[in-house]
Amino acid sequence: MILRKHSISLANSKEMLQIFLVLLSSLQALAIVQSPPRIIKQPPTDELLFQVKSRADENDKPFIIECEADGEPAPLYRWSKNGKPFDWQVYDDRISQQPGRGTLVITSPRDEDIGQYQCFATNEWGTATTNSVFVRKSELNNFKDEPPKTETVEEGLPFGIVCSSPDGWPPPSVYWMLQGQNWLKTINSSRLTVDPEGELWFSNVTRKDASEDFLYACSAASYFRNEYKLGNRVHLQVIQSGSSAGLQNKHEPVKQYCSKRNEVTYRGKEMKLWCIYGGTPLPEIRWRKQGGALPWGRTTFDNYGKTLVIKHVDFEDEGDYTCEASNGVGLAQSYSINLKVLAKPRFLIEPEIQTAAEGEEVTFECEADGKPDPRIVWIHNGQPLVDNDNPNRFVSPSRITIKNLKKGDTGNYGCNATNEVGYVYKDVYVNVLALPPEITTGPEKMAQTVDGKTITLTCRTFGAPRPIVKWFHDDDELTGGRYEITTEGDLMIREVKFFDAGDYLCNATNKFGWQSAKGSLVVKEHTRITGSPQDYEVEASDSATFRCNAVYDSDLHLAIKWLKDGELIDFDVEPRFIQSSDQSLTITKTTELDSGRYTCRAESDLDFAEASATLIVQDVPNPPQLRWVDCNAKDATVVWQPMGDNRAPILTYKIQYNTSFTPDTWETATDIVPATDTSFKVSMSPWSNYTFRVIARNKVGESLPSGHSKTCLTPEDVPSKNPDNVEGRGTAPNNLVIYWTPMPEIEHNAPKFKYRIYWRQDKPGERWKIEDLADWRLKEILIPNQPTYSKYKIKVVAHNQKGEANVAAEEVLGYSGEDIPAEAPTSFALQEVVGPRSAIVSWEGVNKDSIRGEFKGYKIQTWTLESGEEKFREIIMKSDSTRSLVQSFKPFATNFARVLAFNGAYNGPPSNIISFNTPEGKPGPVDMLECFPMGSSALLLAWKQPQEVNGVLTGYRIYYQEVDGTKLGPLLEREPRIMKNRTDKAKLAGLEAYSKYRVTIRATTSAGEGMPYYTECDTNPQSDEPPSRPRFKYIIMNAENGFARIKVTWMPHIEGNPGSHFYVQYKKDMETQFLSSNEELNEDSIVVRGLDPDETYDFRVVAVDGKHQTPSRILPVYTYSSLPSSGASGYEPIAHSGWFIGMLAAVIFLLLICLAVCIVKRNRGGKYAVQESEERQGRRDPYDEGGFPEYTQPLDDRHLGGGGTMTSDLKLPPESDTDSIADYADGENTAGLDEDGSFIGKYRKDRNPEQSSAFATLV
Repeated sequence: MILRKHSISLANSKEMLQIFLVLLSSLQALAIVQSPPRIIKQPPTDELLFQVKSRADENDKPFIIECEADGEPAPLYRWSKNGKPFDWQVYDDRISQQPGRGTLVITSPRDEDIGQYQCFATNEWGTATTNSVFVRKSELNNFKDEPPKTETVEEGLPFGIVCSSPDGWPPPSVYWMLQGQNWLKTINSSRLTVDPEGELWFSNVTRKDASEDFLYACSAASYFRNEYKLGNRVHLQVIQSGSSAGLQNKHEPVKQYCSKRNEVTYRGKEMKLWCIYGGTPLPEIRWRKQGGALPWGRTTFDNYGKTLVIKHVDFEDEGDYTCEASNGVGLAQSYSINLKVLAKPRFLIEPEIQTAAEGEEVTFECEADGKPDPRIVWIHNGQPLVDNDNPNRFVSPSRITIKNLKKGDTGNYGCNATNEVGYVYKDVYVNVLALPPEITTGPEKMAQTVDGKTITLTCRTFGAPRPIVKWFHDDDELTGGRYEITTEGDLMIREVKFFDAGDYLCNATNKFGWQSAKGSLVVKEHTRITGSPQDYEVEASDSATFRCNAVYDSDLHLAIKWLKDGELIDFDVEPRFIQSSDQSLTITKTTELDSGRYTCRAESDLDFAEASATLIVQDVPNPPQLRWVDCNAKDATVVWQPMGDNRAPILTYKIQYNTSFTPDTWETATDIVPATDTSFKVSMSPWSNYTFRVIARNKVGESLPSGHSKTCLTPEDVPSKNPDNVEGRGTAPNNLVIYWTPMPEIEHNAPKFKYRIYWRQDKPGERWKIEDLADWRLKEILIPNQPTYSKYKIKVVAHNQKGEANVAAEEVLGYSGEDIPAEAPTSFALQEVVGPRSAIVSWEGVNKDSIRGEFKGYKIQTWTLESGEEKFREIIMKSDSTRSLVQSFKPFATNFARVLAFNGAYNGPPSNIISFNTPEGKPGPVDMLECFPMGSSALLLAWKQPQEVNGVLTGYRIYYQEVDGTKLGPLLEREPRIMKNRTDKAKLAGLEAYSKYRVTIRATTSAGEGMPYYTECDTNPQSDEPPSRPRFKYIIMNAENGFARIKVTWMPHIEGNPGSHFYVQYKKDMETQFLSSNEELNEDSIVVRGLDPDETYDFRVVAVDGKHQTPSRILPVYTYSSLPSSGASGYEPIAHSGWFIGMLAAVIFLLLICLAVCIVKRNRGGKYAVQESEERQGRRDPYDEGGFPEYTQPLDDRHLGGGGTMTSDLKLPPESDTDSIADYADGENTAGLDEDGSFIGKYRKDRNPEQSSAFATLV
């Protein structure tokens, strides 16, 4: 028992010891880790400027020299100046140090503050060192006080004004200004340039440069000090040369200022190369680099091309740069500059802060480049590391390695890379510690990822020695394969699987203890794109659309984002870029800059998937760069360089030029230069100054023009051509006018241009008459007092001060003016009337001498009695004609005609007038044709009669054919034909529903069918509802072969669905079965024959539309065996007939019975059922037809007709077996119809203007 008790106590003590060690390690981890100083703020490496007040009343301008470091314990600071300790406390009245920092604050700067400063931060573990900075005073001195100078220069010459700019630091910026009485203006001109030394150069002096009310003043500015000084004022006098602007006073290029032959610049800086040349015209400066192109994308030009600016200079920019100045006068001038690039050092590998435990090994690496090559010096705790007194420390120029570390090895190390241009410095430290593991950042409590992705679970530790980290998943240690533990201790899982989900443990251990942390991982389904965007190619200004679809885990949120060339598109900044609700990307009004790689990013909370497509926006090419022009006496060679085709290959180039004669107009020399050429020779006219430019063209269009070239001048010469289009003709019987096309100035070839006009009569022995015209704009000359219509020889020759044109002028024939013909044709007579429009006429010709001009022929003038003589028509006949078939007479009219001779200027007197009548002809087209759908298979047609009837109108013929796209069906004719000349409406039924038809109508006369007129219209779709109830009227006609006849005319319900065709049903009063007539397709009435006389029949009309039918209300009709005539001899009046008296008595008796029944029913509260019974039998009184009172008619005697078409006197209308739609207009009852008696007005209200269109066709 005692032994067991002892073992339990021992076990408890071990457990307590472990707990104590853990608590001890935790306390050590919580303690602040001590370390050497680390610089966090320091001065720059080059220089620091300050400003000293120059007047007693001026405020001081304080400045600071920064120095701040962290470390434990907090470091102390000291300064050195010019390599010696600097005790700033001596100047505590104006120099202080910021509390807790080493930064010096100089509140009142003095000249003595100039020097090289460096700061040191020290604690018990080491000394950190800052950059060494030179503190320098800024200043700007004054100009020398002197009165304005006067400079005199001749107009047109290059000229320069020197500026003796004051000293200062930084070197002041010098520029020139115009100084007036109370104003200052800057100078901005392509002719005026200020060089880096401050001299103002005039490329050429003009009269406007004379300083009459101002002075040229030099200005020196210090941007650091925010001040400028003025001095060196100059008054400029310009001596005028006495010549105007033009081709004189030309001066070849002359060098004014150029950069030194050998220039040095520094990597990363901006370099400017200067090339200022004077001359008249203004020289054009072109830059090039020997052996290669100018730095692409980093080159710009200042001062109108005189300054080449290279930004962010690099070693590849070294070389020879040449500028060439040319202005078309003399030889081009060139100047070469050799550019050398130096570089201050920069780190390639920087040393880093190291934390390690005793016994471990650390290495500091430091590599730098520069030009010249830098020298590396190591610093240890603020002092150069010269003697290596540590046997475990191994030092080389680029590396320090310390092995078997001890606590005493803790300290600061600095790397200084120096060359003649500058230096770069970095201060770091090694901290030797002994600490148990601490997990500073553990794994997430619930990390999420998607399958297939790589995820990193964090486990960042701190300790000395460096803790060893192990990872566990559900108690299994993770090593190798898809699992990798990084040097920082994180766990990287590649290609995550769904079974990777679960709990994870990170364990950190070193010789002083251990620590662990837990987390978990959730795996979701990865996002993938199912519909990728496709590559697109468009022309500029068109739209481009990319589409994108994706699937993702339903527990996550998905967003579709679009990127261009890897950058997220900001749709607020780019209004042309639109993301639609379906996540597609549309780019409107594309430009070439929109070309690039467009990426659809489907982004969930955990992952994203991307798919990309390329957009190529083809635009017009960039303007070509005009390189130079070689000028010769008669031609020039233009040389250019393409500057980009904007993704559509260049097809051709266009060369254009302008001259001083038309400076605002560019002419095209050629537009078919192949894309492979970069030069072209252009011919030039003498005595001109030419400027050229080049335009590139691709399939999208033409580029903007290149810059214009220098000016090419050509010498004088005689004209190379004579005026074109020379002709001579008179404008009056006694003159001759000579015409030509004026020659533009470009064709004059020398001054004192003139036209020399030659003319003479075309007769033997006639001599040339000559007249000179000095105004080149003239294009005609009038020569008076010439014989009528005489032949002349004419020529016009171009002259200038060098002489006559070098080509012979062409002689042309001309004639003086014509006079009125003196003789009229005789014996004008009608030979034969050939047809309605044709007749043969004849006449006796005139004497040619009476024409008094060019005999053009005869004119036959015709008119009719209706049109009048002033509206005649003319037919031109040849001059040798005396008989003609005239085909312009009007048919079926009295025509008149006459004939006359005419020349080039006048008509002669007319002949005698003849008249005759032409026979009837075929009519012209109808004036209008419209159609309107009725139901689903009929059309209602309306037209106007032809304007040219050409006879007596006998009717119309209507044809129709179905239209299927561009095909026409068989041509069918409407039956029956229309034989009435006043008809202007018809119905066309029996058509297919919802189809297009071409309807053609021809008017007819006894001569035949006239010209066609057609329109196309659509039938309605098949209706799902039956037609509206129709109405009808009837006429009792005389008996035929002992049987009665009834003519029924229907009136469709045009406010609703009228139906497409109709038929009539009828039966005797007591019968139950209706008989039906044939369906009537095209007419609107039917004559029902074969009815028994003296019987009562029930009639109704049925409207048909496809499979739907709707009957009208029933009307009783009484048929007569013979119709009585009022006033006929021996006829007994109806009122005296016995049958009438008996029937009247019966009716009165029935009325009494009905009255009694009504009274009884009313007293009983019953309901009157006679109306209901009548309606069940289809016999509703017409006055009960609600809503259409215009069609109701009184039926005082139902035996004597329906609808008011017959009266008690039986006045019968003219009998007709047929009727037409025109009857609606011409009948007695027109209620409900339009003012023209038709349904057209009703249809026209709702007519679709695109449903029908009409055409007149001549066949």
